[in-house]
Amino acid sequence: MTGTILENLSNRKLCVVVAIILLIQAVSFFIGAVIAPSPSNTEQLLAVKCVPKDRDQLSIPRYSLLKNGIQSKNCRIVSSVKNSNESIVFAFQMPLPREGILLTYSRWMSNLIAILIPDITYASWLESSQSTKGDDYINGTITMKVRLAVKNKGEEWKEYRRKDSLKRFINCHITAEKRHNEQKYDCEMMQLFELQSLFYDYYLINIEFGDDLNNEERHGYLTDLNLVAIHQNGGFTKIWLSLKTIFTTVTLLTLIWFCKRLRQLIREITLLERMLIILGCAITQLNIPLEFLTLWFDLPFMNFLSDVRQGILYCALLSFWIVFTGEHLMDEVHRSRLSSYFKQLSVVLVASFALFVFDSTERGIQWIDPFFSIWEVDSHLALVFIITASISSALYFGFLSYNIWLVLRNISAKQTSLPAMSSTRRLIYQGIIYRFKFLLLATLVCAALTIIAYILGQVSEEAYQFDDEPYSTNLQWSSAMFTTVYAMWNCYIITLLILYAPSHKGLGPNVDTMSEEIEFSRLTTETKDMNEACSSEERNESDMKLLQDLATKQSID
Repeated sequence: MTGTILENLSNRKLCVVVAIILLIQAVSFFIGAVIAPSPSNTEQLLAVKCVPKDRDQLSIPRYSLLKNGIQSKNCRIVSSVKNSNESIVFAFQMPLPREGILLTYSRWMSNLIAILIPDITYASWLESSQSTKGDDYINGTITMKVRLAVKNKGEEWKEYRRKDSLKRFINCHITAEKRHNEQKYDCEMMQLFELQSLFYDYYLINIEFGDDLNNEERHGYLTDLNLVAIHQNGGFTKIWLSLKTIFTTVTLLTLIWFCKRLRQLIREITLLERMLIILGCAITQLNIPLEFLTLWFDLPFMNFLSDVRQGILYCALLSFWIVFTGEHLMDEVHRSRLSSYFKQLSVVLVASFALFVFDSTERGIQWIDPFFSIWEVDSHLALVFIITASISSALYFGFLSYNIWLVLRNISAKQTSLPAMSSTRRLIYQGIIYRFKFLLLATLVCAALTIIAYILGQVSEEAYQFDDEPYSTNLQWSSAMFTTVYAMWNCYIITLLILYAPSHKGLGPNVDTMSEEIEFSRLTTETKDMNEACSSEERNESDMKLLQDLATKQSID
């Protein structure tokens, strides 16, 4: 790739570029850590135990607020289900009122995840004479009838989704020391549903358990049911979409400027330049704030669409790094087409397809059935997907690190030809080699941070499936991580588009001929033999002409 701005950038200008990038990173970190609220909020609810008059109708514990109290509908509230032969409906109405004020969900909150935590009390009278006295476990599959209803202000409740035979795996444990009446089991959490769009003001959940919950082999009974509701913070969404709007404008303008410079060339576009266009398009499509549409439309596929858009960026980044390192190996292999990297790109495509299938199995089905969860259907299969993705990421990082090490080694080997050159030409080549090393190391850092962010995102997303304690983390730090990594991706790609843009303005058709004189491919044994054959007078004249051309290019750029 000849005649780029990078090849003619002075150290002073390079320091200015680095300083601007660091400033943008610092600002994005400040926005995430100080200005932006936590990325998500949690709300814990205790179920209202209702005895419905009509099992075919919704049980609404807070139908209306009166001066003398709360009026329910189709819900006779009971305090205990112990020894109750009546059909019990566990009802959750969200959001909860606060200080007597009815709150509503906002469409800025984007999504809603509901997780169940059963309260099971140990009862010695349920034991048989053959029961052991050690720790007691409750493991098995339970069946629930779940109905999800929604409404906006001034409207009536309407059924949104339902599942008549929803199966979940219950796993509870109590130690031998706690095996006394009225002692609680420690139960794992069960995901109930995930909504990818929070379009309505109020949500109502009715749950009825099947007879398999009261298995005779179990020594406990269900006393209460807790629900943890997790939604994206509306304030964080506003800041996040503001950043996406800003970066959409910047990346789109940079991409248009880059393509305009390529169109002015008299040669064909190189493979690396085509990969830069693909990379610029990938980051631009990710930046477009399509989430604004959820403010006017109910889009239950938004999270799935966001995952696909992010996957396109990952695929473009991984492919670009393969081509980028391959184009700078400086060996005798000629690589001018993507077919030259068929084996490496096949690994990226296979891994991307596998992750797409996994995401389609999880969030793709949740688009139609929000109660579906691959962790509940087959948690072992889900773990296989996650472990495979993590191993693939580690292997790819090792492969990329090895390729970068080869590039640095080849550059160091080529430097052995520098002593045979004159001092002027040697200084020019040393400066170019230094800048390429700088950019390669920056690529390695960005690759490492990207993979780390991906793994942390997976761990954070599935934390509820593995943690025994309620989810808690430094959410302001999480906001800073999201905004900083997001800004890093944009700054990295924008910098590549600028530094690898052709530096030919005002130089006419001679730019390609002149720039070929300082390309790395000139550092070969053939070049060395040719330089040794030249007379010192011709070499000095060539050096002076080269310095003059470089000075002219730098003054124009």
